[in-house]
Order: sequence, then structure tokens, then C-alpha cells
Amino acid sequence: MDNKDILAIGKNVFWFSFLGGSLSFFGIFLGHITKLIVFNGLIFCLFVLINAIVFFCLLGYGLIHQSKFIICLKSASMLLINIPISFIYGCLINY
Repeated sequence: MDNKDILAIGKNVFWFSFLGGSLSFFGIFLGHITKLIVFNGLIFCLFVLINAIVFFCLLGYGLIHQSKFIICLKSASMLLINIPISFIYGCLINY
């Protein structure tokens, strides 16, 4: 895999999870989807699962191909940006 492809994986999964989680959060927070709170919780879990799988696959690929480890680590670290954002969303929902 090329370095651009590896970085694109991290960026695309980050934006997919960020936009999906943000849309779900604002739906709950603004009260438009209050009947589907359980469904939105499952969506958050799905995004966490997708991020975790991609994160560990990137790290595994980097460990197998040592020459790509640094770029895989950079790509995987992009996914970690979603953690504090999700924490803030969770605190605001429980407020």
C-alpha cells in the first residue's frame, strides 16, 4: 500500500465517524430524535467498533511492514481525535 492510501484510510474513517457521531449527537441534543435514543447509542457503539477495528488493523499492518510503521501510526492517531469529542458529547447528553 502507498503512504497516501494509508493516510487516506485514517482520514476517511475519522471524518465518517466524526460526521456520523455529530449528526447523531445533535439529533439527540436538539430533541428531534428523542424517541430513538437507544438507536443513537447503538450508532455510537458502531462508530467506536469501526474506529477500533481500523485502528488495530493499521497498527497490525505497520508491525508487519516495518517500513510503513510510522505512517500507519500517524494514520491511526487521527482516529484517536474522536475520543475526546465523543467524551464531550457524552457529558453533554447526560447533562
